[in-house]
Amino acid sequence: MTSVEYRKNAIRRLYKALEAGDLDVADELFTADFVTTEGQHQNVRGPQGFKDAIAAVHATHADPSFEILDLLGEGEDVVVRWRMTATHSGPLMGIPATGKRVSTEAFALFRFVGDRISERHAVIDRLGLVQQLKGE
Repeated sequence: MTSVEYRKNAIRRLYKALEAGDLDVADELFTADFVTTEGQHQNVRGPQGFKDAIAAVHATHADPSFEILDLLGEGEDVVVRWRMTATHSGPLMGIPATGKRVSTEAFALFRFVGDRISERHAVIDRLGLVQQLKGE
């Protein structure tokens, strides 16, 4: 049986890999039928879908840094509250690259099946991000 601590470590590993742009971690950590249900990444499926979504984040945000603010696990679920800081380097939600240093926070619930992530449900502060980009 996979422990909660193993699952929490898998999430820590995932965010370190996202920061580094190591998209292959999805092949190791996600189930083949993985799905995410969040905003612009609504219904992203499988490890390749996740890789494509993260590649899009890296295309619009240079040098992203992820800070895990809270990490809680129980049973098959791990919840993380994180902050990403990055430089806006590509068009995002209709806003051309600004070169501004931005920060956004989110909550994400990861559901595991055994030792792999099968679902991700997230709420990201996109309004706060847009306000930073527009200087509001």
